Amino acid sequence: MKKTQTIPALHKAVSLMNYLADRSEAVPVKELSYALNIPSASCYRMVNTLLEHHWLCEDPAGGLRIAFGFAHVARAYSEVETRLRELEPTLRALSEDLKMSVKVSLCEGHYATTALRAEPSKPNAITSPIGSRIHLSIGSAAAVLLAQMPDHAIKTVLASAPEDAWERQKPGDVRQRIRDCREKGACFELGNYHPSIYACSVPIQLTDTLVGALTAVGWPEDFERTQGGLEGLRNCLRRVTTKDLPSRE
Repeated sequence: MKKTQTIPALHKAVSLMNYLADRSEAVPVKELSYALNIPSASCYRMVNTLLEHHWLCEDPAGGLRIAFGFAHVARAYSEVETRLRELEPTLRALSEDLKMSVKVSLCEGHYATTALRAEPSKPNAITSPIGSRIHLSIGSAAAVLLAQMPDHAIKTVLASAPEDAWERQKPGDVRQRIRDCREKGACFELGNYHPSIYACSVPIQLTDTLVGALTAVGWPEDFERTQGGLEGLRNCLRRVTTKDLPSRE
């Protein structure tokens, strides 16, 4: 979808909700209007609409807060958030054991988004901040997520890749990583996109309907000293996907 096909008023409504989410106290409409550069009349209409749908509520002392009614919108993600919280201790332990950064990525549109990460205590570990995004044509985590899609959807995603995605790789390289994931349960990115960054990714079932990508990321020397080599690293990641998680029942 083209970025030009958007609604400016909706962008402002989203920015309004984000602004309120970042504040611990109730916020007056005038502050919202000023801080977000929304005309006063438009801001009041926007607020009234959100109040009517119970996404906002008026604080008894004055000002606005996000209302519990908004939780209905986010409820579909709540199970994913719970699973990610459950995974945190396991990821921290795995990161220290491997001496590498470990992350869980989710598919959002045509991008892989970092939803959870853990870093070892050693200096100079590669980091991937929560919320960072990379196009699904790039990297091993993206290949794991693409492997869950039908081929026609993969074709659409690859057609939307930015030009710089193909500076050090070809579409055939991406498809090979997808085949590796489907056939071997894991795939590697050994400096193909960035010569100094290596990664191994495996699928991880987060909910009954959602598969994420569990990835270990390190420097080439990190992979060279991994016990059991690449096969050992792959098996280590795959073991995490089948144990140490509380039952969903």
